[in-house]
Amino acid sequence: MPGHFTFYTHQIDNGKALFDENESRHALQVLRYGVGSQIEFTDGKGFLYKGRISETGKKFFVAQADEVIEPGNLSKLSLAVGIIKHTDRLEWMVEKCCELGVESLILMQTENTVKTRVSMERLERICISALKQSHGCRLPKLILEDFKTTVKRLAENRFVCHCRAELQNKSAKPNDLKGETLVLICPEGDFSVEEVKLAHELGYTDLAFGNTVLRTETAAMAVAGAYNLIGGNG
Repeated sequence: MPGHFTFYTHQIDNGKALFDENESRHALQVLRYGVGSQIEFTDGKGFLYKGRISETGKKFFVAQADEVIEPGNLSKLSLAVGIIKHTDRLEWMVEKCCELGVESLILMQTENTVKTRVSMERLERICISALKQSHGCRLPKLILEDFKTTVKRLAENRFVCHCRAELQNKSAKPNDLKGETLVLICPEGDFSVEEVKLAHELGYTDLAFGNTVLRTETAAMAVAGAYNLIGGNG
């Protein structure tokens, strides 16, 4: 029914939204929408719009926003994750991070990261699809950089997840995840000793998630899920 699907466009000007060929095919050919149909859409910048289709073409349609909704309490969680060499697992993680509303997702090249090609363009498409499916309103910032750059980023709360027992410092718990938060998650093979020491020197606190060793993408989901469940964005 109209409004049941969330459409995406990055072209909104004074409440007038222009949708590309892919969105047009879905709306006009699959869903059989037409001029006057009510729809819900987003620009991926934290806003949801409700409006009506005002114009259609072969490869586009235009909608006029009647109502602008700015959802409150958007996540302030940034996840910095060691790049996963298996593309399917990496893409799955990116998709779920988007669904969970992560503000930023940083893919890090670390000392133990296996060199692999990362298609940021494909990951952005995956995020858009996940945003629409989950009726979200904000695309996460996707960033590709090295560990030494990431670790210097500032945030109100900063944590590091690693498996080096000999380097454990005071350990935080999931209920400490709140507000503006940056979490570093080690790659397969863990962070190097030097990387963990650098994080500690810069004020990062270890973050513990039980006694089992989690895969990189599992740890990312655990952090994002815990942040949401405890109301970290409140």
